[in-house]
Amino acid sequence: MTAGRAADGVPRRPGAGAWAASVVATAASTYALDAVAAAGGLVLAASGLLGGVDGGTALVLLVVSYAAWALGLRTNLTANWMLLETTGTSTNVLSKAGHALVRRRRGSARAARTAAGLGYVGTELAKEIPYYAGAFGAATLTDGVTAGDAVVFLVGANLGAALYEYGLARLTRAFLALRARRRRPQHASFNTDWVPTEYLADYYSSVEPDELATIAYFVRALRDAAPGRPVLFFGVGPTMHHVFAAAEVASEIHLADYLPANLDEIRRWLGRAPGAHDWRPFVRYTLECEGVACPTPAQVAAREDLTRQRVTRLLRVDARDDPPLGEQYATVVSAYCADSATDDRTTWELFMRNITGLVEPGGLFVTAALRRCRGYVVGGRSFPAADVDEDDVRAVLRPVFVSSVEVRQVGQDDTHGYAAIVLGSARRVGARRPTAGAAAKVP
Repeated sequence: MTAGRAADGVPRRPGAGAWAASVVATAASTYALDAVAAAGGLVLAASGLLGGVDGGTALVLLVVSYAAWALGLRTNLTANWMLLETTGTSTNVLSKAGHALVRRRRGSARAARTAAGLGYVGTELAKEIPYYAGAFGAATLTDGVTAGDAVVFLVGANLGAALYEYGLARLTRAFLALRARRRRPQHASFNTDWVPTEYLADYYSSVEPDELATIAYFVRALRDAAPGRPVLFFGVGPTMHHVFAAAEVASEIHLADYLPANLDEIRRWLGRAPGAHDWRPFVRYTLECEGVACPTPAQVAAREDLTRQRVTRLLRVDARDDPPLGEQYATVVSAYCADSATDDRTTWELFMRNITGLVEPGGLFVTAALRRCRGYVVGGRSFPAADVDEDDVRAVLRPVFVSSVEVRQVGQDDTHGYAAIVLGSARRVGARRPTAGAAAKVP
């Protein structure tokens, strides 16, 4: 993973249009479901296939038909959730209402999904009432229709409804796939197109406004880090600019990234290799944020030396792994990582869950993300970003962290294409573990 910059677009949140589309879709899907389910019941009743079964067998078949309907509904609920998260619309307006209510109150993704599902299932169950009233009403009022006929009709209706739910799910997924192909920009590949030196040249020749805000925030946040414990920087990229703030508090610093080329660039700086990136302007600003007035070259060099001493591990990690590493930390810093590694919101949430899972109970997590960024450019190539904001960050942290999240306007629309960043610090719920042992030195 690596830090990212430069948005290529800021989409609007779903508004009245999404509600109107949901209402129309609800009406259309209701009529379609009624037509398919009624047709299924009539066809099965008229076919005579179950005409000779006894009452007990008919009830068993009814239970089986409900199970089939439940499976189809489950498939459709998953597709409807994807539709809600991607477009803000739903084929069931009560499902959208539940989803919108939870999101408005900044609830977690799980809570929003539960609310959306309850709205959908509740509506579908309510639709069963007319079928029971019609089937058994006919059996009561008409001699030609028996209770057994009514049950057979319901079995057919349930099977028809199951086919409908499954078919609607397939259509929804096909729509989302088509929409993604049309809307998604063609991003470069981290594995084949990423060049660390281009990234450093494009974004770290000077301390830009977003990093002025980020470094100052990290200096304050790391004052709450557990002293004398290892600190993990996850998704550090080829950069060191955030690491200097942890040098005095950490017993060791572990730097982790997905790309070996990024870690190689860090090794060059650690080894004082000729041509390694010059981080002194960032060290100087870090010291200023710590209260050092006009840091001298000797003070800057001392912080660089201390940081080199503290860095004891360079780790290859993959945020898709659960867990990405085999140990937890009292402090984890992950800046512009998960949000700058994918353009898929669900994947971003997965990355964040796996990264924050590396924080031990009672531990500190410090993060930063580009606000509403969909992509950033390095060396003339566009790399993906997840288009998240402060509400998304709060929601992904809320289940197991007590967090403080804020937005900083950085005014870099002309140079990088985004206007704000999201900064957050969070404490994991639970008691802190005993101090862990020392880590191995960098080879």
